[in-house]
Amino acid sequence: MPIFYYRATDAAGKIITGNLESRDERAVVQHLHEGGLIPLSISLEEPEARSWKALLPGRRRISRTELIHFTNELAVLLQAGLPLDRSLKILRDITKRPGLKAALDQVYRDIQAGKSLSEALARHRAFSPFYLSLVEAGEAGGFLEIALQRLGDYLKAVGEFRHHLLTSLIYPMVLAGVGGLSIILMLLLVVPRFELFFKEMGQSLFWSTRMLLGLSTLLRRFWWVGLLLTALAVLVVYRYFQTSHGRLALDRWRLKAPLFGELTRNVAASFFAKTLGTLLKSGVPLVGALEVVVASVGNRYLARSLDTVVEDVKKGQSLSGRLRKSAMFPDLFLEMIAVGEETGQLADMLIKASDSLESEARIKVRRLLAILEPALILIMALVVAFVIVSLLLPILNLYEIQF
Repeated sequence: MPIFYYRATDAAGKIITGNLESRDERAVVQHLHEGGLIPLSISLEEPEARSWKALLPGRRRISRTELIHFTNELAVLLQAGLPLDRSLKILRDITKRPGLKAALDQVYRDIQAGKSLSEALARHRAFSPFYLSLVEAGEAGGFLEIALQRLGDYLKAVGEFRHHLLTSLIYPMVLAGVGGLSIILMLLLVVPRFELFFKEMGQSLFWSTRMLLGLSTLLRRFWWVGLLLTALAVLVVYRYFQTSHGRLALDRWRLKAPLFGELTRNVAASFFAKTLGTLLKSGVPLVGALEVVVASVGNRYLARSLDTVVEDVKKGQSLSGRLRKSAMFPDLFLEMIAVGEETGQLADMLIKASDSLESEARIKVRRLLAILEPALILIMALVVAFVIVSLLLPILNLYEIQF
């Protein structure tokens, strides 16, 4: 069913926004009236997507950090013995973020109307199917506070790991950017000064000097052509990767790329194991947990290789054997899953396998950076050395200095 975005007001005149999955607009109006709200506008288009204000900080979107704080705080309040509706009201009243506040306001009203927490959260895109599955399992098993605590720990661990991977790449990217900019500035500002001097010398130049002067001339005269071609190339590549075939090809390259491919597979396996293990540990059945995990896999090529996993497990195949057929997961990871299946401790072994893969991925990132950073410095040094030598050779030749 489609998701409708509404803007309404209550009896006190307070503006309330939210979204509702419904068959048509008439049902949305009926639901709002039943909740004591007067609808102002209803649309299939998300309001933030229509306004440039959605790009500004502080708009009505729920960040991962806010989601982690909400999950942990709700778990603490429930463990303290407070009822669910009162806990939600407290969190709604103390939060300062407009996006989270609006979501909690709607969730609180839904709880008051008799809906379960998983049903209330399902109306908001910030809560993933994995999140909802854990909450639903906690509600069904009577251990909602424990499920929320595990969920908060999971979100925090995954967030920290992703943050580590991203921040590790900042220095090499800055180094490459500064080095490239320095070379461009040399070609635009330094080389032209020597070009005038070489013309006055009137002697033949070395091939490297001629190439350097030609490159400088092209860059100064036709820089706009370079920008245009670069923009065109970026646009073509971007449009290609927006197609299903392009996205599939890009995701396949990420898994098969030299050096980075193995790291990508380990990271994907770590997320797969941590997500599946957390679901199983919270009481979600294996088949249902696999459906959630496979649907949440971000890499499309990996997701395609796992399309039939759920059906094969339903038919009685072992999870480790089926994952081995995909040829996407490390051997140690598969062996740990097999041991977990044999001993009946699959959830615990998945968590341990995830921790092992995460630790191994961190080590590989450090190794790659240890190779990448000196390699970038060496490449930049060689390029700068080529420029300097090319400019000095005609001068040295002029004074007949022998080497």
